[in-house]
Amino acid sequence: MRDLILIVEDETSMAKQLKWGLGDLYEVEVAGDAPTAMDVINGRDPQAVILDLGLPPTPDSSEEGLRLLEEIVSRKPGLKVVVVTGNTQRENAVKAVSLGAYDYHTKPVDLEELRIVIKRALYLTRLERQVSELERLVEDKAQFFGMVATSPCMLELFERVRKVARTDYPVLIQGESGTGKERLARAIHALSDRSERPLVIIDCGAIPETLIESELFGHEKGSFTGAHARQIGKIERAQGGTVVLDEVGELPLPLQVKLLRFIQEGTIERIGGRETIRVDARVIAVTNVDLKKAVEEKRFREDLYYRLNVVPLHMPALRQRPEDIPVLARHFLEVYSREIGPRFKGFSSSALDAMARHAWQGNVREMQNRIRRAVVMAEGDYIQSADLDLGEEVGARAGPVRTLREARDEAEIAAIREALVRHGGNISKAALDLDVSRPTLHDLIKKHGIAVTR
Repeated sequence: MRDLILIVEDETSMAKQLKWGLGDLYEVEVAGDAPTAMDVINGRDPQAVILDLGLPPTPDSSEEGLRLLEEIVSRKPGLKVVVVTGNTQRENAVKAVSLGAYDYHTKPVDLEELRIVIKRALYLTRLERQVSELERLVEDKAQFFGMVATSPCMLELFERVRKVARTDYPVLIQGESGTGKERLARAIHALSDRSERPLVIIDCGAIPETLIESELFGHEKGSFTGAHARQIGKIERAQGGTVVLDEVGELPLPLQVKLLRFIQEGTIERIGGRETIRVDARVIAVTNVDLKKAVEEKRFREDLYYRLNVVPLHMPALRQRPEDIPVLARHFLEVYSREIGPRFKGFSSSALDAMARHAWQGNVREMQNRIRRAVVMAEGDYIQSADLDLGEEVGARAGPVRTLREARDEAEIAAIREALVRHGGNISKAALDLDVSRPTLHDLIKKHGIAVTR
């Protein structure tokens, strides 16, 4: 099947010329105005677009063509748009490139040059799709019991989990909130010989202090007011399995003594009971508190700390493993898109850039919430930085307030200067590196007043 090229041109003779020049290589469809063009783009998904800026109802200006270009780039970021203009004011062409056009040509069009540009555009599109597919394969291989990562620090952590799961030693998992510490604890249990036995998770920070002892160790009937029946504690319910003490740093000091005795001797006593009960349960402690500091401040028992810290595992913050940000983002987008029906193709480049710059104080949990919200509220085929509510922060980090045009100009200048330096001032090689035509680069150099030295 041949690639589909959409020509958006209101002049019949020009449209016929372009169709004749490309028809031997590609399937070509023509649209004479913006609404028809968008219908073709949404319905037939062309691989490239040739766009005339002078379109009805204002064929003598570039207003309608630029508006259509902006809509195409917003809705189909991966679609390559080659602009054709009869307007002698090059600033319109430069503006088109800054809006996201792949390249531009002035009328009359050199068909041979246009064929080369289209060929390169389609080749680049195929490469981008192959990269996207490879990234999807990498993501599939990067999943570890619900956690997704490709960064070296996380892969090393997963390997440590596999090793420690083969033992019954206590494990202390520390890290910031939202990093996935509980998931790591679940992975240890799932990989252990206890995986068929109970996994009991106790949120020590969520249980009132007056009830937590009973929740952990149970009580006998009549042991206190309101104890109308015997209650089996959660530690006892984990018999043969694993007990996860989430936010263990919140445990009151008196209870830390009882927990220490259980870890040392493997026995508990219910409140009001006289019987010593032996419980065979592995202990995994989880906390976002610096327990070593808590020990120094006398808020946590030192002997309990060392009993829990037999195998320490640290869950790194998301900002410490930036390689995982795009992989996690694609994973969550796929998960949440399934819930409401797939309608997104991915993230725009601005969204990926915004996520890379964001501090992620809430870590993976924050990313989940932002993407879940974006999936509900976003429009178009790609998630934008504004949908993630990240655009404002990125702007704030950039220093003084700038207009979008100023930001684009700065990015253009930096990219052009770097390319010229790399190639010793050779315009042709720099243009090839920047993926624009030689005339386009000449115009950009002239526009920004960039000095070219060899």
